[in-house]
Amino acid sequence: MIALSSTILGLCGAVLAIIFVWSFVRAKVWTELSTKNLQASIRPFLLLIVPLCALAFLGTTAKVFSLDVVGFLALGAFVPFMLSQIGLPVFYRSIILLALSVVLCQFVSAEQGADAVTAVLTGLASWKAVENLLNRPQSTFEDILPAFVFLSGAFWFKVGGAAEDEIRNAGLLLASLTIGLFLRWSERPLVGNDPYWWRRILISASGGLFLLIFVNKLLLAPHIAKIAALGGAGYFLAYIFEKMTPKEDEAGEMLKGFKSLVFVGIFTLLATRLFGMLGLLIVAAGATVARKHGIAQTVGIFFTARVLLQGFISAYNPNVTGINIMHAYSYAAMFAGLLAMFVVSSLFKETDARKYLPVALIGAGVALPVVSNYFLHAEPSGSLIAAALVSAVLLAIFLPQAYDLKLPGHENIILAPPIMISVAYLAGELIEQGNDASSHLKTQIITVLLILAVIVCVVMHFLTGKDAPVAAGEPEPKPE
Repeated sequence: MIALSSTILGLCGAVLAIIFVWSFVRAKVWTELSTKNLQASIRPFLLLIVPLCALAFLGTTAKVFSLDVVGFLALGAFVPFMLSQIGLPVFYRSIILLALSVVLCQFVSAEQGADAVTAVLTGLASWKAVENLLNRPQSTFEDILPAFVFLSGAFWFKVGGAAEDEIRNAGLLLASLTIGLFLRWSERPLVGNDPYWWRRILISASGGLFLLIFVNKLLLAPHIAKIAALGGAGYFLAYIFEKMTPKEDEAGEMLKGFKSLVFVGIFTLLATRLFGMLGLLIVAAGATVARKHGIAQTVGIFFTARVLLQGFISAYNPNVTGINIMHAYSYAAMFAGLLAMFVVSSLFKETDARKYLPVALIGAGVALPVVSNYFLHAEPSGSLIAAALVSAVLLAIFLPQAYDLKLPGHENIILAPPIMISVAYLAGELIEQGNDASSHLKTQIITVLLILAVIVCVVMHFLTGKDAPVAAGEPEPKPE
């Protein structure tokens, strides 16, 4: 798909290998590995992967995509499942997943490259949602973030970016992620007590300097050397978000949530105005230096999902200027995207229904783009996803802090839009099929979907009704 030079692969691979081996051996990580969690987690994994693969297989029979997509989808979920459930710590998982992502993009063919990457991203994000919401073992995006950024970048370079610059841009992105992981590994003895942030400024500046050297000496592209400054700012932004993330026993602050969103808006505008989608990817790669799970990784997922959305629009939207939200269908789809994220967010308050949150989150991520692609067209689908992405990052960052709500795992709502975008791209063939379908056929399909929705609602009502088990730590409800 993207054949990086042996020099770049060798250098980045050597740095990642040194980080991994040094830490792995020194901390004796192998003593922590165990297969005892596999048996307990295999049931949630199968409940996820079997329906997803079944739906993907159904898509192959409808000639929406090739059979290879089913295998890549299962692979994207199985690899992080195995790495996490054997007890491998988060930092080591992030390195392995990044390395495997690079290998995938090196060997997958150009014809199936975009489909393979989006299928892997669907499986990766779906299992991460299940793992985080069920606390198996803890809720974090740190392990998937580097791989998520690189795969999304490879997708954009192939689908929407300039073809002549895809190898250069992919090498630059891999270097940014490698430098971020290196800074995180080497900063532990340096940051410590840093009340005036001089050490953090020095580390961020060093990251920008490393990136500048890479651009000038290895990529031989001095005309884009200014992007190194954006990379250094991205590393420092991760430290800012790390500071704004409240501790587990700390009450949220509305002002911190507001400041976080202001920084998100500023860097989104700055990166896209100066360097387009490549700039967003470089800023997202900066989130890898954050040592504490929180806003930094959530924003990194947001920046990366924005690049995925741009890829979908470039591939299927005939409107050169982007999405026309004044179009009737696009305007209605925008409200649907906002409503969907608010509905999913509200479920986090329902204690008895929390175990069904993965079903709601992944179900919305899979069903909404498929329905939108078939019954509407590309522009409303883009509007739906764009609204869902913006509302998801607003809810994930601002809601818990603004109202001081204790909603464990609420940040995982940011995973719904990437699933929606990946599925929308994979099911892009449905746009043309929907345009050619008769009104009678669409009416029949809508009727079947409504019947299935009613059945699902009835089943969920009985599963989460009065007889549902009370969560641990919650008082028994008093009879009225």
